[in-house]
Parts: sequence; C-alpha cells; structure tokens
Amino acid sequence: MKQTSIDDVVFELKDLEIFKIPDTKTRIATVQNYFFPRLEILLRFTLELIQEIYDVNPYEKMTFVYYPSNRPKSGENRDFHWVHIGLSGKRIVNRELKFRRRDGKAFRLHPTYLTFNIDFEGSIHVELLPFRQYVSSEFLSAVADLYRANYDALSPILSLHQISHDRDAQFIDLKDAFVGEKEDVNTNWFYSPTYYFPVSLDRGLWQSVLCFAALYPLLDAFNSLGEGETSRLPAMLNKLKEWHLAQEPDEENEEELQEENEEIPEIPELDSYTYVRASTWWAVLARDNWTCCSCGRS
Repeated sequence: MKQTSIDDVVFELKDLEIFKIPDTKTRIATVQNYFFPRLEILLRFTLELIQEIYDVNPYEKMTFVYYPSNRPKSGENRDFHWVHIGLSGKRIVNRELKFRRRDGKAFRLHPTYLTFNIDFEGSIHVELLPFRQYVSSEFLSAVADLYRANYDALSPILSLHQISHDRDAQFIDLKDAFVGEKEDVNTNWFYSPTYYFPVSLDRGLWQSVLCFAALYPLLDAFNSLGEGETSRLPAMLNKLKEWHLAQEPDEENEEELQEENEEIPEIPELDSYTYVRASTWWAVLARDNWTCCSCGRS
C-alpha cells in the first residue's frame, strides 16, 4: 500500500536488509526508492508543524537536501553509511553569501543542514550541522554572539527536547562552544535523542518531529547570518515557548498538577523523565517566573 499519511510511516527492522545490498549503486537506488518517500512525508508533516508554531513559510527560503544521491552516469558511486533528508538555505543564482569560508572563498550555498538521519544500525535521529565546511572567523564570531545573546532562552528548549550539543566529539554546554583557540570549533553539532527501529509516529517519530521543529530557529538564524539579515531567533524562540504553553492540560489536569505541587515531592524513577509532557514542563517554569526555586537563577 502506498504511504500518503504520516500515520502510515513506519521504519521496521526488516528495512535494514537494504543496507546489506552488496553493490553500492544498487543499494543507493533502493534506498532512494524505499526510504526517501517515507522521509519526505515525515519532513512535510514537520514543516506543517513549523508553519503552525512560527507563522513562517519554510518553503520560501529553504530547500530540501537528500543523501545519498545517485549519479547514474558516474562510473563509481561513493559508499555511504547513513541516509538523511532535511533542509538547508535556498540558493540564489548569481549571488554570494555575506560570510566566507576559512580559505577566504565566498559561499554560494548555505553551509547549515538540519536533517532527519537514518543509520545502518537501524535508528533515526535529528541532526543540525551549523557548518558543513570550515567557515571564517568572522562567521564563527557572529554565531558565538548569537549563542551568547540567546542562551537563556535557547538552553531550556534544548533541555526540554533532550537535544545535546557536541564539539570535537565531546558533549559540552552550549556556552562553552567557542571557548579556546582550537581550529576545530567549526564542528559544533546538535543531536536529538536516537530512536531504534521499529519507529512510528507514536514510537519515536513524534519526538523527532518536535526536535526538528525546536532546532528550526537555529537553522533560520544561521541562514540569516549568511544572507546578512537580522536574526529572528529571539522572536522564534518566544513563539516556540508560547506554542508549548498553548498545549496546557485541561482544568482537571491543572488541578492535579496543583495538588501534586502542594505535596512533598518524590523523586520518580529515572525512566519516567522521558515521558514528562512538554506542556507540563513549560507550565511549571511559567508558574515559577522562569527562575529556579532553589537559587533564583533564570
């Protein structure tokens, strides 16, 4: 049956047999025909949510990116170990971006990718690569300033969606992203939690969609920097917060939440942290005026 709805999109363990096809060109062609249709449904579903949250048209400045790409006329296709689909900034013909590569050459394609990734182990996660190529120190400084200016709003969003930040294969706090003088500070990536097959909308995909939508403001901000435009990041982060608050529980659930807060808190089992509703999480933060009840920090 042809899959036309997000409810039909399922990735199963048997899908991994595709990655065992010995011939690279045949394997790429099979991946494109077998994975990409489902991933495109997933991406378009996510873009509808992005339009709802941020009141923007993501098709206006973004373009789809796919990997791997099959080159029928090529004598040899490169082997690959993952599949992805996602967004990057749309190319405008006969125009260079404001910031340059580290070697001084101009960018004509945006270096930032936001993608759904499937790997050969049978898992899916969301990944944001701010820099697919080494960028100039000017671009790095602009991104560092962007992080610092929006850290207080961005950090709880990353925590809510369990999105980790990686530099040089080490997980670090976002505020430490550009500390030091290492040349490899270009390798700042963001990762969502990983969900292993079988996955569907009610088993990993919805959480992945939320992570993609949560990282979209950063993709938009990096593209704005490249275009020489003012970043919309603060406004978009605020809209994401408002969207989460709009998902508040009904009055009955609110009364239960209030009763729970009046009782002596108990430490839940570790696994239960995964299932805390985002609306409840934001409601508690709003109730406490976005400050820690223990130390008073924002």
